[in-house]
Amino acid sequence: MIPGLVLLLGCQLLGEALVVLTGLPVPGSVVGMAMVLVAMILRAGRMPQVRQAGNAMLMLVPLLLVPISVGVMEQWDVLKAAWLPLVVALVVSVVLGMAATVWTIRLMRRWDDRSDT
Repeated sequence: MIPGLVLLLGCQLLGEALVVLTGLPVPGSVVGMAMVLVAMILRAGRMPQVRQAGNAMLMLVPLLLVPISVGVMEQWDVLKAAWLPLVVALVVSVVLGMAATVWTIRLMRRWDDRSDT
């Protein structure tokens, strides 16, 4: 698991450095994530260290919901006053996120079918 974490954090660090050096208008963590994606494509998805580290981090995701919940409770008056734009933004973002997920899954299935032949 440690080698996978080192690789993920190293890619994030390189992404942050690239953004600072080039002035790209993209977060460094996104650039780092793209680097991990390229590495996984080049290795045909055979990176068990990254998978193991990712699975370990996924188990910790519920802990991130605690600060968010506290923040929502602290800003309840603001949220109550702007409920309609928030609901619209949430619905639109969920629909777009679902559409992007479906599109990505279909693309990956086509890509996977081509690599089997």
